[in-house]
Amino acid sequence: MTRADDSSEVRDRLLGWLLPDGGPAGSLAQEDVERFCWYELPVKWMAEPAEYPHILTALAELLQDADRPRTAAVCTSKVTREILDAWQHSPDQGRAAYRRAVDASPVTPPDTALLTWGPVMGIDEAVARSNASRLLEQALDDGALMPGARGYAAARIKRLERWLTTPHPAHDGRTPLNAVHSERRRTWAEAPPAARRRLRGTVTDLLSVAPEAPADTAEPLRWLLESVGDGVTLTQAGYLPRALVIEAAERYDWYLPGMVPRTEYDVVRLAELHELARAARLLAKRHRKLALTARGRQHLADPALLQATAAHAWFGDGVRAELAEAAAAALLDGELTLDDVTAAVHTLAAEAFTLADGSAPRPDDTRHFLWQWLRPGEALGFLAYRDRRRSTLSLTPTGRAAALTALRARAHAPRTAPWA
Repeated sequence: MTRADDSSEVRDRLLGWLLPDGGPAGSLAQEDVERFCWYELPVKWMAEPAEYPHILTALAELLQDADRPRTAAVCTSKVTREILDAWQHSPDQGRAAYRRAVDASPVTPPDTALLTWGPVMGIDEAVARSNASRLLEQALDDGALMPGARGYAAARIKRLERWLTTPHPAHDGRTPLNAVHSERRRTWAEAPPAARRRLRGTVTDLLSVAPEAPADTAEPLRWLLESVGDGVTLTQAGYLPRALVIEAAERYDWYLPGMVPRTEYDVVRLAELHELARAARLLAKRHRKLALTARGRQHLADPALLQATAAHAWFGDGVRAELAEAAAAALLDGELTLDDVTAAVHTLAAEAFTLADGSAPRPDDTRHFLWQWLRPGEALGFLAYRDRRRSTLSLTPTGRAAALTALRARAHAPRTAPWA
């Protein structure tokens, strides 16, 4: 127990806890102080709630003496009092209040377009995040960042992204972004079971460099976005206008020779594209008018952005994405029959998944899931069949780039479990 009348002992204990390897109080990072005040004190520190004010005052004084007034203010802030009160109500309320406060802290590195921080981190990512927090803290101390000022959020992200892409000695001269991505790729490639590990291992080396986005990537999707443009009037049933359906069928040879489709749903691949574009918020419907969104216009101007969005939509999420990984890995080696692709994917499905009734998937189950990847892949121009009997299929040049883009995005995604 901490004796409330012994300030010297409290200070010594605080320094021993927060700086176990020694060092002055001035070397404490604000995130370490926040973690102590908001989590370690109520959960791990041997003290009664009545003693918290004395302990926090002692820590604030240590930081004031070290010329760290802004960090000292954390100890006696209203936020800290509210979090400690929440812990007294229940562990769940305490954890929720703690997480909210961490998310709102100016020294918590925000997610950026370059990197989303993961709830489960490897050593490189943890080091990078800690150093990023210190970077933001130093900018706050120097007055380069001022919470609440106009443009603060954008300036914060800009500063962080510049740091993420600058070589750093903590990562042997690599950029922090490269170090985190390399670590995540290793973790991704080593994830059990053995079938997943084998499949991912065949493509890991291909993912170290981002593939270029061809100018004609996802060309059928680009054509649809451009054709819709400022707006087309949908049919009473909500389908694309028949003239557009006929144009798509003729342009891509998507319908039976010599026959003319009546509606969008006579041309399955066009329906796939329409659904994908709406789901990705590239097109939006208002009443019976379908038109490009601002996001859609942005994608038309940026092939890399269009490829990333199309690739993610192609792979999907959950089980479908896991099986898409296996199919893409197999096809990156070259042309295969549909049976061969199914067999490669089923190796993973049988080892890693079960059906709702607990039974192992059958090859027909795997083929059903696989079609959910094949259909949009063909519609996007990422997959090609040798003939109409669909005897063999392969990745197109744009499909190969998109497959690598999707695989790389999955390998670099934040980890939500030690193995993912």
